[in-house]
Amino acid sequence: MMGIQVDFQSLTGRFKAWVQTFRGSITLFCLLGLLLVPISGNQYLATILVTAMILSIFAASWDLLAGFAGQVSFGHAAFFGISGYFAAAFIKFAGAHWILAIFVGAGWAVLFSLIIGIPCLRLKGPYLALGTLAFSLILWNLFLTGTWLGGTEGISGLPSIGDIFVVFYIMVVFMVASLVIMRAIVDSRLGTILKSIRDDETCADASGINTTVYKLIAFMISGFFAGISGALFVLHTTAVNPAVFQTLYSFYAIIMAAIGGMATIYGSVIGAFLFTVLSELLRPLAAAALLIFATILILIIRFAEEGVMNPFLERVQDLWDMIRRR
Repeated sequence: MMGIQVDFQSLTGRFKAWVQTFRGSITLFCLLGLLLVPISGNQYLATILVTAMILSIFAASWDLLAGFAGQVSFGHAAFFGISGYFAAAFIKFAGAHWILAIFVGAGWAVLFSLIIGIPCLRLKGPYLALGTLAFSLILWNLFLTGTWLGGTEGISGLPSIGDIFVVFYIMVVFMVASLVIMRAIVDSRLGTILKSIRDDETCADASGINTTVYKLIAFMISGFFAGISGALFVLHTTAVNPAVFQTLYSFYAIIMAAIGGMATIYGSVIGAFLFTVLSELLRPLAAAALLIFATILILIIRFAEEGVMNPFLERVQDLWDMIRRR
């Protein structure tokens, strides 16, 4: 259906082969270390890592759209915020279960990705980025000045889904599932088509690919996972307000994806964890923290176009190979 054809037997074989590689082993080792964090009983560390896991889904959803489909969005916070608001409203006013609320929120994010994507995809390059930014700012002002869904105060007092360690494992499941699904999508026929559009849209058009439809599909998939992260964020914080629509959240996704490496999906995890830990360390500096992150982003774009994940893993692998040979 529209190029979304995933051969699960092939994926299983590919996973087994991947596990035997250096990167696969490192990934599983890191995941195991992450699963052991609650055993330490450190609630502060668990809270920070929960935020990092939520943001990794958000950053990966932006990377799927910009890194693989070539559609740069400066308004990704729109999907994040819409999902958070509708998930919170569904729980608060309808008494729905939090799992159902997550997917309801993500569904609304997909709907808004259509509303935003249809007019914006007529634009290209910086105009597309500015178009998505405009929609995000419109939503911010609507929820900020309107009286619906709590106005400036938003919705608060949502029930907790469990203690921090229960939440921790729930977030691990959502993060791993989301990243695996996104990686499977970009490795599928659909992913190949999206990469061809990114590399040369004119050539893709000439090849008979309906580029507008596929770019819209990319918007919808990206919006869905951004929505998942937005709903999880609200469930974690037990509140939502118009601040989630701020441009800052959209740029957070860009910074995290750039730190980890564009067009990787898994690099967003590295970026999100580094970003969250640095944010916590720089908290005493308040406003200066954003300037520091902007400087880091500029340095990465200038000196490490592939982000930090690929170069770092290549050097570690070279060191590992050298040790094994000896």
